[in-house]
Amino acid sequence: MRETFSMNPGWRFLQEDLEERNFESIHSRFYKAPEWIKAGNHGLSKVGCPDQAWQVVDLPHDFLQENPFDPAAEVGHGSIAKGVGWYRKTFFLPKSDEGRRIHFEFDGIFRDASVWMNGHFVHRHLSGYTSFSCDVSEVCNYGANNAIAVRCDARLPELWSYEGGGIYRDVRMVKTDPVRVAWCGTFVRTEGDRVLVETTVRNDRMAPVDCVVQSVVINAGDHAEASIQTPLRIATEAAATGLHSVEVPGAQRWSPGQPCRYTLLTCIRVDGEIVDEYRTVFGFREVRFDPERGFFINGEPLKIRGVCNHQDHAGVGTAIPDALQEWRLVQMKRMGANALRTAHNPPTPALLDICDRLGIMVMDEARLTGSSPELLAQLEDLVRRDRNHPCVILWSLGNEEMNVQANAVGVRQLRRMQSLVHRLDPGRPAVYSMNCDWLEIAAVHDALGFRLDLFGGNYVFTGHGVDESQYDRFHERYPDWPIIGSETGGSFATRGLYDVEYHDGRPIELNDFGHGGICWTDDHLAGTASAYNNGLTPWGSTIDATWKACADRDFMAGTFLWTGFDYRGETYPYAWPAVVTRFGLMDLCGFPKDAWFYYKAWWNPEPLLHLFPHWNWIGKEGRPVKVRAYTNCAEVELRLNGELLGRKAVARNGYFETFVPYRPGRIEAVGFDAAGVEILRTANETTGAPAALRLAAEADGTFVVRAEIIDAQGRLVPTAGNRIRFSVQGDAQILGTGNGNPTCHEASKGPACTAFFGLCQVLVQMTREGGCAFLRAESDGLEPCSLELVSRSRMKLPEIPGILERVEAIVADANPVDGIL
Repeated sequence: MRETFSMNPGWRFLQEDLEERNFESIHSRFYKAPEWIKAGNHGLSKVGCPDQAWQVVDLPHDFLQENPFDPAAEVGHGSIAKGVGWYRKTFFLPKSDEGRRIHFEFDGIFRDASVWMNGHFVHRHLSGYTSFSCDVSEVCNYGANNAIAVRCDARLPELWSYEGGGIYRDVRMVKTDPVRVAWCGTFVRTEGDRVLVETTVRNDRMAPVDCVVQSVVINAGDHAEASIQTPLRIATEAAATGLHSVEVPGAQRWSPGQPCRYTLLTCIRVDGEIVDEYRTVFGFREVRFDPERGFFINGEPLKIRGVCNHQDHAGVGTAIPDALQEWRLVQMKRMGANALRTAHNPPTPALLDICDRLGIMVMDEARLTGSSPELLAQLEDLVRRDRNHPCVILWSLGNEEMNVQANAVGVRQLRRMQSLVHRLDPGRPAVYSMNCDWLEIAAVHDALGFRLDLFGGNYVFTGHGVDESQYDRFHERYPDWPIIGSETGGSFATRGLYDVEYHDGRPIELNDFGHGGICWTDDHLAGTASAYNNGLTPWGSTIDATWKACADRDFMAGTFLWTGFDYRGETYPYAWPAVVTRFGLMDLCGFPKDAWFYYKAWWNPEPLLHLFPHWNWIGKEGRPVKVRAYTNCAEVELRLNGELLGRKAVARNGYFETFVPYRPGRIEAVGFDAAGVEILRTANETTGAPAALRLAAEADGTFVVRAEIIDAQGRLVPTAGNRIRFSVQGDAQILGTGNGNPTCHEASKGPACTAFFGLCQVLVQMTREGGCAFLRAESDGLEPCSLELVSRSRMKLPEIPGILERVEAIVADANPVDGIL
């Protein structure tokens, strides 16, 4: 029967491209790297290879997070040097596993990975984003120790932003019978209440096999609703696919508002005995893109309110634990987003599991447009892996391929890719996201007789500048082509920064005007990426214009904002010392910027009133301060220290704004509904000096801890920049820290962090199931704070530790009186 184990704990790591790989190798006297001379001759993947000096790490692991910021490194990569890394793990396999098939499943390695085991070459995988599986059955040592080694070369980029390096996603070992469901071997799709199932079964026995494939549909209450079985004959060392369908009367539909999931239990029987069980999560739902009325799910219209995200977070880089993935998606949902574009690459499968559960629709994106065998294989791997997820509504064939998107070569490539998607998954449309003047690109596609299932337009840049009416011209010219804003926005901001001011004794910005074409909407803030989102790229629109362009047009299926979170690299329009972009609606830690509240106001039905900026402007008395409120209230009234300053109506999808001469005290906003009834009230106060620290934790397993600097009355001090030291006792370790400052060069893996406008973040990983720990925060001159962290999360899979950890565990549990030691 199938067994699956996590291989994440207990690896050895070295950031170096080792030239000598000849441990206990034939001809080791003559060759430093003899692995291609004889079978089993790769020394680094042999049991006993000296690795005591290597670092002990758990996966996921982004080894570039251990490298310092360097002004000589690529600014587009976040000014972090790249490199080559080696991973090793030694583990035990029992003798009873002999005769089974042993697989390693890698969810993602960046990049150009080579896998070796017990001296033998196993697999090479170029992509830094697609998943792969390795059958190592023939090279295992059964009843003995085994060693696996992985080399990854992260020096070449696949994106123009930070990509990390190493085994940054999960790794599993899967043990099965020789007759088993193949890797990604089920395809479940629905038509109404009918479930259509394709099951690919692999036979590695030395004779043909007659088996029975049984499919059982299980509902959310864990009750079987339908079952069907099909006989299947499989040749020796071959695979065969069985097809069948079954009806589930009254099946509940999956949607963002009600993400109802089902499970298909696949049982493989040989001679009446179950030899494999395999579970596939799926959902009943129908999606449709209409050229006149936009997007429909299950027959109901729904505007797609999406964000684009890179896989990057403060403290961990690309090695984002599952609990942190979920926390990030929850922040999106709190804003009102119902969709995610995995820009610009295939995501970790764990992210899609979470989206299935939370009800977040996904545009699942291939990394590179092309028709070579390698690139088509990457696309096929993506579709086969992810096509059962109900959250996936679109396959993205690529992004902004300026070399080919407007010519015959690009059309031929896109046609080939779309055809492959249709063959692998007839139920979902394909999209490609094009930039520049995409209306002219559409004309090229039309002239060549090619049409995408869904037309994706990035921004609204035309030959005469930014123009939202580009959507209307497209719809007039191609009335039967559905369209979506596949990447929109283009403004940038720094959380907490409202003026050309100083922080920690140095300017926040260096006002580098080396990049032309930037539009600054406030002259007095020109060159400063303030929290008013006053900076626009040459192709960018303001936050309200971006949403209005979608909301006011029924034919627009939706929009994907660039971006949900800040990310390292792509620091445009700034150069060093900037190391993080400013495009996010949240910073690198996931702290919301003010623009986040604009979308929360108009993407949610609940009343909201968000007032900014803070009211700590000591020394600037009498100077006018721009005061803004993002709100869905019909009217807003503003008061300063109790004095009425005025009242204004707020247009739909707009916001409230005025200027107020600064006086210390309390600035208050009052929101009214259309009938003039007060419904909300909020205020910002001039705070006292920093006095203490406050901690608050979210998530579980990996705790996301918010550290605040507060005054004596418990109010956040929004200008504070104190350095905070963290320590943890108990069943936990600090994964990393961050503050959201796009010019901060502090180490992500250190136990201390300088607050940025009053906030920073520490990520705490529990080291055992049901563990308990205490986190302490200290800062010179401030009252410290401690927080108890208790984990209630359960381990998803049993773990196979590294052999050294296994020995240590035995020693820890041993009783010397019994003579075990």
